[in-house]
Amino acid sequence: MVCKPDSKRRILRIFKGRSRAVRAARARNLRLLKRCRFQHIQAAVDAAGNGTRILVLPGVYREEPSRHEPEPDPKCGDAYEEYPSPAFDAKPGERVRVPTYEYQLRCPNAQNLIAIIGDGPDPDRRCDHKCNIQIEGTGRRPQDVVISGDRSRLNGIRADRADGIVLTNFLIEFSDFNNIYVLETNGFRIERVVSRWSREYGFLSFTSDNGLYRQVEAYGNGDSGIYPGSGPEGHCARYGIEIDRADSHDNTIGWSGTAGNGIYTHDSKFHHNAAGITTDSFAAGHPGMPQDCSKWERNQIYSNNQNFFSDDRDAYCKRPPAERDPKVVCPAFQVPVGTGVLVAGGNSNLFHDNWVWDNWRAGFMQFWVPAPIRGRDPTGQSANDPTNPYDTSHENRYLFNHVGVRPDGTRDPNGVDFWWDEEGRGNCWGGNSGAEGAPPTSDPARLPSCDLPPVPFSPGNALKQARLVPCSTWDPRDNTDPPGCDWFTLPPEPR
Repeated sequence: MVCKPDSKRRILRIFKGRSRAVRAARARNLRLLKRCRFQHIQAAVDAAGNGTRILVLPGVYREEPSRHEPEPDPKCGDAYEEYPSPAFDAKPGERVRVPTYEYQLRCPNAQNLIAIIGDGPDPDRRCDHKCNIQIEGTGRRPQDVVISGDRSRLNGIRADRADGIVLTNFLIEFSDFNNIYVLETNGFRIERVVSRWSREYGFLSFTSDNGLYRQVEAYGNGDSGIYPGSGPEGHCARYGIEIDRADSHDNTIGWSGTAGNGIYTHDSKFHHNAAGITTDSFAAGHPGMPQDCSKWERNQIYSNNQNFFSDDRDAYCKRPPAERDPKVVCPAFQVPVGTGVLVAGGNSNLFHDNWVWDNWRAGFMQFWVPAPIRGRDPTGQSANDPTNPYDTSHENRYLFNHVGVRPDGTRDPNGVDFWWDEEGRGNCWGGNSGAEGAPPTSDPARLPSCDLPPVPFSPGNALKQARLVPCSTWDPRDNTDPPGCDWFTLPPEPR
């Protein structure tokens, strides 16, 4: 049990009413309060063995002992490794210094407000001593239990090789990179959690499998609200991570995933971001390239026209992070403003029965990402086959989507429903419809049909591709408006 000195007052305020359910919840929380021995969640995690359930009573948890740990921690100064820089434009011999897993094990709060580090010092990379941990807020709604950083830690919660982790029914805010970070974990569930105002990611899972995001909300994050990156390799035989009934809005990107493989996203909403959904094979240093085999079904993707790349926002966001209002979104990655779905170098993805409307640039946008742009992986090996630069944007299917129309039938057009650079093989479209059954708009005007034999490989439209190249050079400090790139100007509202 974890509580704060004002938890009783909060319980009495939250659980007002005479209904049987409310009275039972109030009585339960008051009973739990009598058993409370911890005021900080990290202290409870430290005391927990495998299979422990940590109940967090209403309150605001700032985790003061954790945030006062030094970073870098001199106790762990030897727990770093150097790798060749994965950046595609890195200079020859350029290297990066990276904290190792041992760093997290020995100094868990140097970078993390709350750390669940599951693997011991053995080399097997498997969870040993913080496995099947559950952290659950006991309030009526997530906002009754608040985990609040002050941008002092890189991560709000880091679950690293923490198989079986469950996080539910709380709100988390103000990390310097990830509010929730699940890494190298087999089996995780994040349910009824609100994640807001992280400098980069609201929820991030990476090189993890058998995961569930359910009824989560993410907003105000500088990169993406939900990021299932380097997802499980199912090669279209299975989906290892499920995203169910999420609501991601007012971020730079609602859902993104470099090498976001094997993800099934359904019955969710992605709206009022700069871009709703992106999946890509663009950023260097991500295992699992090129991206493949994810599915989006029955989602609502709309009104993604927030321009966080305006001149005044660019100027503000060049200030040091400590001088910014943490509730102001400063974009950490470039996207074409006004786009519902962007496939930037993905393969064998399926978009089925989604509602996509009021995205002023494009409802769906797909283009090729050349393999060499991915540079090198962290081991220094080539991240691509130099003999096959055209290894992306193949066999994606767009089926029975509703474009330019709201679920109630109201016409609300996208700038263009489908935009494609015409590169790849086997991409196809079928059964998509607009308002009152009208055909979708597209560029090119004719798209390959899924009812016909797969189209052979095409290198694409060179003129379209040339217009994309300058946008890849965007940098939030040194190149906020690349000449020749129109991504960062919001198109006019379509009529």
